[in-house]
Amino acid sequence: MVISGLVGIGIGMIWMAVDLVLSVNGQSVENAKMFVSSFLFWLVASFLIGVFFYLASWIFDKDQWSLRKQVVVNFFVCFAAWLLLNLYLNNWQFSWTLVFSAFASFVIMYVIAYGLYFWHLWKDVKKINQRLENSK
Repeated sequence: MVISGLVGIGIGMIWMAVDLVLSVNGQSVENAKMFVSSFLFWLVASFLIGVFFYLASWIFDKDQWSLRKQVVVNFFVCFAAWLLLNLYLNNWQFSWTLVFSAFASFVIMYVIAYGLYFWHLWKDVKKINQRLENSK
């Protein structure tokens, strides 16, 4: 769980840096500023998001579900939490722009997080299959 939180911090800090650089609107990057309280909030929030992804991955332990059902349920559980976080950050002001923005950013995050996870899993399975083939 701690490792997932630390991975969340890594992804979150990259995400925050990109957002900070994009927010300078044509000014030099040296003019980009962030309050310490904002940085600490995103540090903690990124850790908690990483932990949440870890807990949500327990859905993949449901052996009676197909992989497709596991991914779809996991995606929407995680997206619901992400949308609630975005609504909280925007003082619970609902707008379709917020929903679409949250969805786009979530898809990018989800693809990075689970794309890397499944890629690592694929490499492990490939390695195991090679060992099995060599042992024949």
